[in-house]
Amino acid sequence: MNYVRCAIQAELDAVLAREDSTECAVLIGSGRFLARESAHVEARESAHVEARESAHVEAWGSAHVEAWGSAHVVARESAHVVARGSAHVVASPYVAVHQHSGAAVVLGGTVIRVPRPTTPVEWCALYGVEVKDGVIVLYKAVRDDYRSQHGGLYVPGTTPEAADWDGGKTECGFGLHFSPAPAMAREFDAAATRYVACPVALADLRSPVASDVSPAKVKARRVCGPIWEVDRFGKPAAGPAPMGDAASVTDATTHLDELGVDPEAIP
Repeated sequence: MNYVRCAIQAELDAVLAREDSTECAVLIGSGRFLARESAHVEARESAHVEARESAHVEAWGSAHVEAWGSAHVVARESAHVVARGSAHVVASPYVAVHQHSGAAVVLGGTVIRVPRPTTPVEWCALYGVEVKDGVIVLYKAVRDDYRSQHGGLYVPGTTPEAADWDGGKTECGFGLHFSPAPAMAREFDAAATRYVACPVALADLRSPVASDVSPAKVKARRVCGPIWEVDRFGKPAAGPAPMGDAASVTDATTHLDELGVDPEAIP
């Protein structure tokens, strides 16, 4: 077997495109990779792999694997596995396996069965979002002009509201979508360059259901107070928006004071 070391997704794609049964891609470093269809790869060091369909992943070291569909994972040493859908995981004793689906098969490892939240309060508890007086702070990843990848405008100082709100019937569309942390928000838009913090009332959140395909995203009717810009760690990043006179933008710290939010308490 010829083991080909891959540090980025493009290198992995090149190996898989050759469809050479004598080659096996070895994912190294701390990069993020997607393996799908019938791909067979090894993940080492701190590589992060998302395995879908019938992909097969062997994980070593401190590698992290998120398995969906019918993916098969063999994990050793201190690797970490997240099992979703009907994934099949075989793990050595000290591998932490977070099982998010009752259909997933997990053999060995240290298994943590994660319940699916069915209420906004349970969703907040799962993702460590602090609730204060019925209000939480969520995050949105946006482009340079403060627009989301779908065109929604999130200028600091404004309070966006969904004109097409469907009452929370569907997971996607017909509302505003947020994540528990800036980095998690960027997972939904790799081209994002800015982040905004958005205060949202629990009463305006859609309740999650078991069939949701993106549990780390939540839908809301509106934002309940002025939003402010933050960095990728959630810390206030004051500065004017490149929107000319389109919006009146005040200092991000002022927004925090108005909302009664302690900047140091923002995760």
